[in-house]
Amino acid sequence: MQTITIEKPDKTKLNALLFYSAVCQHILIICHGFRGRKENSGKIFSFAERLNQAGYGVLAFDFSGSGESDGEFKNITLTGQASDLTCIIEYIQSKYNLPIILLGRSFGGTTVLSGAAENINIAGYILWSTPVYLHETFAEIMADTYNQLQMGNTVRLSDAAGEFEISPDFIRDFDAHNMERYLAAIGNRPVLIIHGLSDTTVHPSNASYMSRHLPNAELKLIKGAEHRFENKIREREDITLAWLKKTFPKGGNRL
Repeated sequence: MQTITIEKPDKTKLNALLFYSAVCQHILIICHGFRGRKENSGKIFSFAERLNQAGYGVLAFDFSGSGESDGEFKNITLTGQASDLTCIIEYIQSKYNLPIILLGRSFGGTTVLSGAAENINIAGYILWSTPVYLHETFAEIMADTYNQLQMGNTVRLSDAAGEFEISPDFIRDFDAHNMERYLAAIGNRPVLIIHGLSDTTVHPSNASYMSRHLPNAELKLIKGAEHRFENKIREREDITLAWLKKTFPKGGNRL
């Protein structure tokens, strides 16, 4: 494992973890969710080891304003995260001549769609618990605070990680993104969608919507799994690895 920093055009830096060996034949870029970090509470290390053993390199990074990357969380937008992802993809392309697969958790999956659905160099997509009904999802998550954002106020919230602020630009920016267009741009490229049927944060209807608009998508709705898959982590990893091995086998190249 290597810790690396990737400089953006504005000279701010993104912090990342790279898990790679000479036997890797594909690179998996992993995007964390809203208020997440690249380590995914430590789960990234065992998952990356399993991926490496199967022949897939892994790069997990912190979006601007999260984890160890530069910036303030209150300034995050989907557009900004899409820009971060573009920088990460360009970095990987400059270093490795390998097919790229993207994996996004929750809002990281939304970022995968907005930042790379139209990138023809991406070989495949994995979307875990991903929202595409953005206003509806965050209105539910933030409750009355969402109205304050709509009124143009910066708000303060709290979660298990502590208190944080968020700017009204966060929800205003949703309208700059057309999820149906992004899904159409993926075309026939392979997509794996995994969602918990007990997810009360991002409703499973988001997954069903994506599946209907993606001709080469495999949809896995998991009974008893909630948003973070806390009781189903291994099952989600197993499904992901099985799909990768089937779709991007060793010695194969889907580009």
